[in-house]
Amino acid sequence: MSGKTFINESVFVEIAKEAMREVEEVYKQGKKGGLAGFTQMFDRFTPQISVKKTDPSELEEGPGSVSFEVRFSVMYGVKIPEVAEKTRQKIISEVEALTGYKVEKVDLIVEKIVRPEEIQQEKPEEGKLGEQI
Repeated sequence: MSGKTFINESVFVEIAKEAMREVEEVYKQGKKGGLAGFTQMFDRFTPQISVKKTDPSELEEGPGSVSFEVRFSVMYGVKIPEVAEKTRQKIISEVEALTGYKVEKVDLIVEKIVRPEEIQQEKPEEGKLGEQI
């Protein structure tokens, strides 16, 4: 059987977002230490991801290629170049593994630093939930 498979840009965006969730300094699922509460912050400071995709032509065999521009926030105090490299590598590995497309580049733009005080303001006050009967 023959035919080509094409993947919509929105799929690449979702894969990149999921990959970023695994980079601790960008997103923290647990509620421990200085990154506590960043789960809610991730929603508030959602990364903006642009995708430029090139599908293979009629004469080409194999997958296409994709490039990303990612705008995101990091926690105050992290080493931004290290976080950027971890984020870039995670996006590349996830996208290539799940789609077969070659990642040409991942441009990262750190737009905001999130301070611990901002996280504290986002947390619901403990003890208030479930008090009304």
